[in-house]
Amino acid sequence: MKSTRIRFPSRQSGAVMVVSLLLLLVMTVLALAASQSTRMQEKMAGNSRDHDLALQSAEAGLRAGEAAIVALTEIAPFCTTAPCKGKIYETSVIDKMNVKALAELNDSWWQTNATQYAAAKTIGGTGLAYQDPTFVVEHIEEVLTSPEVRVPPTFISNFRVTSRGVGGSTNSVVVLQSTWAVKLNN
Repeated sequence: MKSTRIRFPSRQSGAVMVVSLLLLLVMTVLALAASQSTRMQEKMAGNSRDHDLALQSAEAGLRAGEAAIVALTEIAPFCTTAPCKGKIYETSVIDKMNVKALAELNDSWWQTNATQYAAAKTIGGTGLAYQDPTFVVEHIEEVLTSPEVRVPPTFISNFRVTSRGVGGSTNSVVVLQSTWAVKLNN
């Protein structure tokens, strides 16, 4: 039997190495793009979480302010000079402070002039900028329920509750507002 010898070329061209380096480069670019996309999605999820914390905080403050209105049984003298922390403002007080929009006020105004709802501090955690929600209750107007003479007369009092909540970062702030009408005796 005749043996055949396989001859290898003495000189290699290196085409396999060039192709494998190009494939490695393509895979590296794809991996970098995927990691950048993942990082962006994680930031979006974190921002959504911060906003949700701020929304829940503002909602808790809003409910606390509404509970203060429901607890009223008669028309009381409301606060007429600022700051009215822990009391119900007359709307004229807010007007005298030249407050156009409570939503645009800074943190120090809310800490000085609003009531804190400390019972809500259950969602704070390590590394969060969470603050207790704050709220302001304004007495807007009183309307007599009927023109007939009654003893005692019955009034519908209109109130506005504005609440501010801060979430996981100081950039996530939510301000909510509700209006209430309550029948009170004089």
